[in-house]
Amino acid sequence: MMINRYGFRLLGTRLPRLMSWWALRLWSQTHRFDPPARELRLQLRASECPLTVNGIKIKAWEWGKGPTVLLVHGWNGRGMQLGRFVDPLLSAGYRVITFDAPGHGQSDGTRTHLAQISDVIQALAKKHGAFHSVIGHSFGVAGVSAAISSGMAVQNLIALSSPGGLSNLIERYCQAMLIPEATEQYLRQRLEKRIGSELWQRFADSYPLDSGVERSLIIHDKDDSWVDWQESEQLSECWPNPEFVLTEGLGHRRILRDPSLLRYVVSFIDIGDLCDPLD
Repeated sequence: MMINRYGFRLLGTRLPRLMSWWALRLWSQTHRFDPPARELRLQLRASECPLTVNGIKIKAWEWGKGPTVLLVHGWNGRGMQLGRFVDPLLSAGYRVITFDAPGHGQSDGTRTHLAQISDVIQALAKKHGAFHSVIGHSFGVAGVSAAISSGMAVQNLIALSSPGGLSNLIERYCQAMLIPEATEQYLRQRLEKRIGSELWQRFADSYPLDSGVERSLIIHDKDDSWVDWQESEQLSECWPNPEFVLTEGLGHRRILRDPSLLRYVVSFIDIGDLCDPLD
């Protein structure tokens, strides 16, 4: 990390086009982490349903029968990280599917980008049928939003700890890596070319959804040290029928394991407006 920062500070203004290529490689590179035992146990109970998308072998799993709920992990995460939702959803009569995005978990690849994640989600919908609900965490929310903007319909969309638009993510990345403005400008051009101009322009500031979703629930924790909760709050201004819930003391990842929150999300999916307030 320090070597890269030094390189950007030394060469970023002298060779901005070249350094933007390196910045893009670092931006899109993913990292895998060993899963805890609870995720391995949950995987043993699942049925594998792998698929290949754009030549990349994707690992996916399913549990149960009924209307389908898709779980979408964030950057450098795994599908099983949302595994605490599985049993409550099964008890409510739902089928649950999750997957590892390209370059993540047990799927192939070493890097990915928004359009690739969106393609996988759309391929899962085509293979398994329309999703009743989708629960996305962190950057997974962006992938789901991109899939919906491409025509995928979802009855309920739940966003947990969502970051802001792509432009904001790049700005934070460049600040952290000491990338000068000259290099940043070329980096933005490369990213726009990589994911497509239409997707880039649409999601530069937020993840607007004009159609394709009936109801949405946005949850963020006030003590999230990775993503500011106000970035999620902005989604409520451009999502259909949004409900925004601000929690406290859960951070960026424990929000996926809190029993009260799990019950609230499942109630939102299962009985809509009749769900009880979050404790």
